Amino acid sequence: MMADRYFSYEVIEEVQPEKGDHAVIFYKRKRHIDVKTRRFSEGDARELLGLAGAAAATVLPMRSWPALGRFASGLRYRRKREKGYVGFAESMQSVLGIHDDTLIEALFRVHLEMIVRRRFSLALDHLAPRRNPRIDVLGAESLQAALARGRGAIVWTSQFAYQTLAGKRALWEQGFRPIQISDPYHGTSSTRFGNVTHNPLLRQAEERYLKQRIVFERDSGATVTRKIVSLLDQGELILLTNNVHAGSMFVEMPIGEQGHVSMPTAPLSIVARRATPFFTMATLETKPFERLEAVIQPVDDQGGAEVRAARRDYVRMASLALIARDNLFTQFRRAPEQYLIPASLARSRVVPQSSDGGMSP
Repeated sequence: MMADRYFSYEVIEEVQPEKGDHAVIFYKRKRHIDVKTRRFSEGDARELLGLAGAAAATVLPMRSWPALGRFASGLRYRRKREKGYVGFAESMQSVLGIHDDTLIEALFRVHLEMIVRRRFSLALDHLAPRRNPRIDVLGAESLQAALARGRGAIVWTSQFAYQTLAGKRALWEQGFRPIQISDPYHGTSSTRFGNVTHNPLLRQAEERYLKQRIVFERDSGATVTRKIVSLLDQGELILLTNNVHAGSMFVEMPIGEQGHVSMPTAPLSIVARRATPFFTMATLETKPFERLEAVIQPVDDQGGAEVRAARRDYVRMASLALIARDNLFTQFRRAPEQYLIPASLARSRVVPQSSDGGMSP
């Protein structure tokens, strides 16, 4: 059993893929430190100031936006670098095999600019939606065909900077009416103050592009799973975010050269048992402030056949997880600086690390 500051991790199953990939590891996570919700943080003040600045910039000519973004991302750069650079660099090295410090530093600066542009996109959607960037959508036809079969569908969204808001807009503009499964603190802040000030701004913007939002507590996994199944029975499109923010059971796989990615098992279990149509989605910026691309890809390991498992089928779940990982890796290679938390891919949670950062034998 491994542990970190907040959690302990217990491996419950390992599946060896047929193609000779490293083992897919299923594990349970147990919190051993109860983290109290903070009332306020310094980040809340910075976020509010950033949103105010972004709101003011929406009335300026578009040609001024890139320079403003570079300026805003450069403020307090030394402090930002101290807090985030090491994890970012580890992910570039372990996932993509990039060891050039100059290149990593340049990507990190662009990553900080992307966070500023993400905030700006929220202000733009509220105050000047006609100036929103155009979104090119790839793969919508496959999702439409899946929904037409009447069993609903799950879209597992990857944590890229523009996915949260623009990804929902992309689906809405294609005629989809998705239902989002959310945490009560959905947004950019995990404090009580932030959840009543700037988090609602994001939720309000998103809800213009949603049929419904289902809010659940982090520890109510069984309840939310039953709700998802009920909605799928009604033929609904369900949006789930592919992260480890909530839940107790996960699967971990290698990604890239020496990185690792963890994913929740609940969607995999639903799909394996019910043969639910399953897709991943990533929304990337292709031209700053002007163009985005939303990529919807199927997660299908049975060639379209309707295969259902009567119990928890770890082999089938591992097969689905590996396809989802490959879809994520394809998009991550395109724009690693747009991934919100690249440091999360740098190290394993359940495999001991050797002194040089690799896996211990």
